[in-house]
Amino acid sequence: MSEQQNPLLAKIKLPGRTFQLPSKGALYNNGELDQSVADGEVHVHPMTALVEINLKNPDLLFNGKALEAVLSECVPSIKKPLDLFGRDIDAIMFFLRLATYGPEYRIEVKHDCENAKQHSYAVNLEEIVQKMQQLDPTVIEAKRKTTLETGQTVYTRPMKFSDIIELFHRSGNKKELTTEDIKELAVVNLLSMIERVDEVTNPAFIEEWIRSLTTPMVNRITEAANELNGWGPEQSVTLQCKDCGKEMKVELPLNPVSFFTE
Repeated sequence: MSEQQNPLLAKIKLPGRTFQLPSKGALYNNGELDQSVADGEVHVHPMTALVEINLKNPDLLFNGKALEAVLSECVPSIKKPLDLFGRDIDAIMFFLRLATYGPEYRIEVKHDCENAKQHSYAVNLEEIVQKMQQLDPTVIEAKRKTTLETGQTVYTRPMKFSDIIELFHRSGNKKELTTEDIKELAVVNLLSMIERVDEVTNPAFIEEWIRSLTTPMVNRITEAANELNGWGPEQSVTLQCKDCGKEMKVELPLNPVSFFTE
Protein backbone atom coordinates (compact mmCIF):
# COMPACT_ATOMS: atom_id res chain seq x y z
CA MET A 1 0.00 0.00 0.00
CA SER A 2 1.50 3.32 -1.08
CA GLU A 3 1.79 6.23 1.28
CA GLN A 4 -0.91 8.85 0.94
CA GLN A 5 0.23 12.06 -0.75
CA ASN A 6 -0.23 15.19 1.29
CA PRO A 7 -2.87 17.25 -0.61
CA LEU A 8 -1.66 20.46 1.06
CA LEU A 9 1.75 20.34 -0.62
CA ALA A 10 0.38 20.21 -4.18
CA LYS A 11 -0.76 23.85 -4.07
CA ILE A 12 2.07 25.34 -2.03
CA LYS A 13 5.07 23.99 -3.96
CA LEU A 14 6.28 26.88 -6.14
CA PRO A 15 8.15 26.11 -9.37
CA GLY A 16 10.83 28.79 -9.12
CA ARG A 17 12.72 30.28 -12.06
CA THR A 18 15.68 29.62 -14.29
CA PHE A 19 18.46 32.22 -14.30
CA GLN A 20 21.82 32.44 -16.03
CA LEU A 21 24.90 32.95 -13.87
CA PRO A 22 26.78 36.04 -15.07
CA SER A 23 29.87 33.85 -15.54
CA LYS A 24 27.81 31.63 -17.89
CA GLY A 25 29.54 28.75 -16.13
CA ALA A 26 32.79 29.59 -17.92
CA LEU A 27 36.07 28.76 -16.15
CA TYR A 28 34.40 26.15 -13.94
CA ASN A 29 35.93 22.76 -14.60
CA ASN A 30 36.22 21.06 -11.21
CA GLY A 31 32.64 19.94 -10.59
CA GLU A 32 31.40 23.27 -9.25
CA LEU A 33 28.22 22.87 -11.31
CA ASP A 34 26.20 19.79 -12.13
CA GLN A 35 27.01 18.22 -15.50
CA SER A 36 23.49 19.02 -16.69
CA VAL A 37 24.11 22.79 -16.44
CA ALA A 38 24.52 24.42 -19.86
CA ASP A 39 25.73 28.01 -20.36
CA GLY A 40 25.47 28.63 -16.62
CA GLU A 41 21.67 28.32 -16.50
CA VAL A 42 20.49 27.16 -13.06
CA HIS A 43 16.99 26.63 -11.68
CA VAL A 44 16.33 28.55 -8.47
CA HIS A 45 13.57 27.40 -6.12
CA PRO A 46 12.04 29.87 -3.63
CA MET A 47 13.36 29.60 -0.09
CA THR A 48 11.05 28.19 2.53
CA ALA A 49 10.91 30.10 5.81
CA LEU A 50 12.87 27.31 7.52
CA VAL A 51 15.61 27.29 4.88
CA GLU A 52 15.90 31.08 5.11
CA ILE A 53 16.71 30.80 8.83
CA ASN A 54 20.16 29.61 7.76
CA LEU A 55 20.86 33.10 6.43
CA LYS A 56 20.03 34.65 9.81
CA ASN A 57 22.66 32.61 11.67
CA PRO A 58 25.90 34.65 11.94
CA ASP A 59 28.03 31.59 12.71
CA LEU A 60 26.80 29.72 9.63
CA LEU A 61 27.25 32.81 7.47
CA PHE A 62 30.77 33.26 8.81
CA ASN A 63 31.95 29.82 7.69
CA GLY A 64 29.92 29.50 4.51
CA LYS A 65 27.71 26.71 5.85
CA ALA A 66 24.60 28.88 5.53
CA LEU A 67 25.12 29.34 1.80
CA GLU A 68 25.84 25.65 1.31
CA ALA A 69 22.62 24.72 3.13
CA VAL A 70 20.47 27.19 1.19
CA LEU A 71 21.87 26.36 -2.24
CA SER A 72 21.67 22.60 -1.71
CA GLU A 73 17.94 23.12 -1.13
CA CYS A 74 17.16 25.91 -3.59
CA VAL A 75 19.79 25.57 -6.35
CA PRO A 76 20.74 21.88 -6.30
CA SER A 77 22.62 22.10 -9.60
CA ILE A 78 25.34 24.07 -7.79
CA LYS A 79 27.55 21.38 -6.28
CA LYS A 80 30.40 23.41 -4.77
CA PRO A 81 29.03 26.82 -3.70
CA LEU A 82 32.20 27.96 -1.95
CA ASP A 83 34.22 27.44 -5.15
CA LEU A 84 32.01 29.75 -7.20
CA PHE A 85 33.26 33.21 -8.10
CA GLY A 86 32.16 35.93 -5.71
CA ARG A 87 30.36 37.79 -8.49
CA ASP A 88 28.27 34.68 -9.25
CA ILE A 89 27.36 34.45 -5.56
CA ASP A 90 26.27 38.11 -5.62
CA ALA A 91 24.02 37.29 -8.58
CA ILE A 92 22.58 34.25 -6.78
CA MET A 93 21.55 36.51 -3.87
CA PHE A 94 19.45 38.50 -6.35
CA PHE A 95 18.04 35.30 -7.88
CA LEU A 96 16.99 33.93 -4.48
CA ARG A 97 15.38 37.21 -3.51
CA LEU A 98 13.47 37.39 -6.81
CA ALA A 99 12.32 33.77 -6.68
CA THR A 100 11.19 34.07 -3.06
CA TYR A 101 9.85 37.61 -2.65
CA GLY A 102 9.33 38.96 -6.16
CA PRO A 103 10.91 41.94 -7.94
CA GLU A 104 10.26 44.74 -5.44
CA TYR A 105 12.86 45.45 -2.77
CA ARG A 106 12.32 48.33 -0.39
CA ILE A 107 15.23 50.20 1.12
CA GLU A 108 15.32 52.92 3.77
CA VAL A 109 17.48 55.88 2.70
CA LYS A 110 18.24 59.35 4.04
CA HIS A 111 19.79 61.73 1.51
CA ASP A 112 22.53 64.14 2.56
CA CYS A 113 20.56 67.19 1.41
CA GLU A 114 19.37 69.89 3.83
CA ASN A 115 16.51 68.92 6.18
CA ALA A 116 16.36 65.45 4.64
CA LYS A 117 14.27 62.73 6.23
CA GLN A 118 14.55 58.97 5.95
CA HIS A 119 12.21 57.54 3.32
CA SER A 120 11.35 54.13 1.93
CA TYR A 121 12.22 53.58 -1.75
CA ALA A 122 11.23 50.72 -4.05
CA VAL A 123 13.99 49.08 -6.11
CA ASN A 124 13.13 46.79 -9.05
CA LEU A 125 15.48 43.82 -8.75
CA GLU A 126 14.21 42.38 -12.03
CA GLU A 127 15.71 45.33 -13.88
CA ILE A 128 19.06 44.85 -12.15
CA VAL A 129 19.16 41.17 -13.11
CA GLN A 130 18.17 41.92 -16.72
CA LYS A 131 20.99 44.48 -17.03
CA MET A 132 23.57 42.26 -15.34
CA GLN A 133 26.92 42.32 -17.11
CA GLN A 134 28.00 38.90 -18.35
CA LEU A 135 31.54 37.58 -18.12
CA ASP A 136 33.31 37.38 -21.47
CA PRO A 137 35.70 34.40 -21.34
CA THR A 138 37.76 35.77 -24.23
CA VAL A 139 38.35 39.04 -22.35
CA ILE A 140 39.26 37.14 -19.18
CA GLU A 141 41.76 35.03 -21.09
CA ALA A 142 43.33 38.09 -22.69
CA LYS A 143 43.63 40.05 -19.44
CA ARG A 144 44.59 37.34 -16.97
CA LYS A 145 48.30 37.24 -17.94
CA THR A 146 50.63 39.84 -16.45
CA THR A 147 54.38 39.75 -17.03
CA LEU A 148 56.55 41.37 -14.37
CA GLU A 149 59.95 43.00 -14.88
CA THR A 150 61.48 39.77 -13.54
CA GLY A 151 60.20 38.00 -16.65
CA GLN A 152 57.75 35.95 -14.60
CA THR A 153 54.17 35.66 -15.87
CA VAL A 154 51.38 35.86 -13.31
CA TYR A 155 48.01 34.31 -14.20
CA THR A 156 45.24 36.02 -12.21
CA ARG A 157 41.64 34.90 -11.73
CA PRO A 158 38.35 36.32 -10.44
CA MET A 159 38.00 36.05 -6.67
CA LYS A 160 36.14 32.99 -5.37
CA PHE A 161 33.61 33.02 -2.55
CA SER A 162 35.91 30.84 -0.43
CA ASP A 163 38.55 33.59 -0.73
CA ILE A 164 36.08 36.16 0.58
CA ILE A 165 35.27 33.91 3.55
CA GLU A 166 38.97 33.45 4.30
CA LEU A 167 39.54 37.21 4.32
CA PHE A 168 36.54 37.68 6.58
CA HIS A 169 37.84 35.01 8.96
CA ARG A 170 41.09 36.88 9.32
CA SER A 171 39.58 40.31 9.90
CA GLY A 172 35.89 40.02 10.81
CA ASN A 173 36.25 39.25 14.51
CA LYS A 174 38.92 41.84 15.25
CA LYS A 175 38.00 45.30 16.48
CA GLU A 176 41.42 46.66 15.62
CA LEU A 177 43.98 45.34 13.16
CA THR A 178 47.67 45.29 14.03
CA THR A 179 50.43 45.94 11.50
CA GLU A 180 51.04 42.18 11.32
CA ASP A 181 47.32 41.57 10.71
CA ILE A 182 47.36 44.04 7.82
CA LYS A 183 50.45 42.36 6.33
CA GLU A 184 48.86 38.91 6.49
CA LEU A 185 45.60 40.20 4.98
CA ALA A 186 47.57 41.72 2.11
CA VAL A 187 49.29 38.39 1.44
CA VAL A 188 46.06 36.36 1.63
CA ASN A 189 44.24 38.88 -0.58
CA LEU A 190 46.93 38.76 -3.28
CA LEU A 191 47.17 34.97 -3.07
CA SER A 192 43.42 34.73 -3.72
CA MET A 193 43.89 36.58 -7.02
CA ILE A 194 46.62 34.33 -8.42
CA GLU A 195 46.01 31.05 -10.19
CA ARG A 196 49.66 30.38 -10.99
CA VAL A 197 53.03 32.04 -11.59
CA ASP A 198 54.68 30.69 -14.74
CA GLU A 199 53.91 26.97 -14.31
CA VAL A 200 53.95 26.98 -10.50
CA THR A 201 50.56 26.36 -8.82
CA ASN A 202 51.72 25.35 -5.32
CA PRO A 203 50.05 27.90 -2.95
CA ALA A 204 52.88 27.65 -0.41
CA PHE A 205 55.48 28.50 -3.06
CA ILE A 206 53.37 31.36 -4.41
CA GLU A 207 52.80 32.76 -0.90
CA GLU A 208 56.54 32.73 -0.18
CA TRP A 209 57.12 34.46 -3.52
CA ILE A 210 54.46 37.12 -2.74
CA ARG A 211 56.33 38.07 0.44
CA SER A 212 59.35 39.05 -1.71
CA LEU A 213 57.49 41.31 -4.17
CA THR A 214 58.00 45.06 -4.37
CA THR A 215 55.08 47.48 -4.11
CA PRO A 216 55.03 48.22 -7.88
CA MET A 217 54.85 44.46 -8.57
CA VAL A 218 52.00 44.02 -6.09
CA ASN A 219 50.13 46.98 -7.59
CA ARG A 220 50.51 45.61 -11.12
CA ILE A 221 49.13 42.20 -10.14
CA THR A 222 46.28 43.77 -8.17
CA GLU A 223 45.28 46.05 -11.04
CA ALA A 224 45.27 43.12 -13.47
CA ALA A 225 43.17 40.99 -11.11
CA ASN A 226 40.66 43.78 -10.47
CA GLU A 227 39.99 44.01 -14.21
CA LEU A 228 38.68 40.44 -14.09
CA ASN A 229 35.92 41.28 -11.61
CA GLY A 230 34.06 43.94 -13.61
CA TRP A 231 31.03 41.75 -14.34
CA GLY A 232 27.96 40.53 -12.48
CA PRO A 233 25.14 42.55 -10.90
CA GLU A 234 25.32 46.28 -10.32
CA GLN A 235 25.19 46.69 -6.56
CA SER A 236 24.23 50.35 -6.54
CA VAL A 237 21.06 52.02 -7.80
CA THR A 238 20.12 55.57 -8.67
CA LEU A 239 17.15 56.92 -6.74
CA GLN A 240 15.41 60.32 -6.71
CA CYS A 241 15.42 61.98 -3.31
CA LYS A 242 11.87 62.54 -2.04
CA ASP A 243 12.97 65.74 -0.30
CA CYS A 244 15.10 67.68 -2.80
CA GLY A 245 14.29 65.78 -6.02
CA LYS A 246 17.95 65.21 -6.91
CA GLU A 247 19.36 61.85 -7.92
CA MET A 248 21.42 59.89 -5.41
CA LYS A 249 23.53 56.77 -5.73
CA VAL A 250 22.67 54.10 -3.14
CA GLU A 251 24.51 50.84 -2.41
CA LEU A 252 22.25 47.81 -2.00
CA PRO A 253 22.94 45.83 1.20
CA LEU A 254 23.75 42.31 0.00
CA ASN A 255 24.22 41.18 3.59
CA PRO A 256 21.73 38.27 3.74
CA VAL A 257 20.44 39.32 7.17
CA SER A 258 19.06 42.58 5.74
CA PHE A 259 18.63 41.64 2.08
CA PHE A 260 16.16 38.87 2.90
CA THR A 261 14.11 40.84 5.41
CA GLU A 262 10.63 42.10 4.50
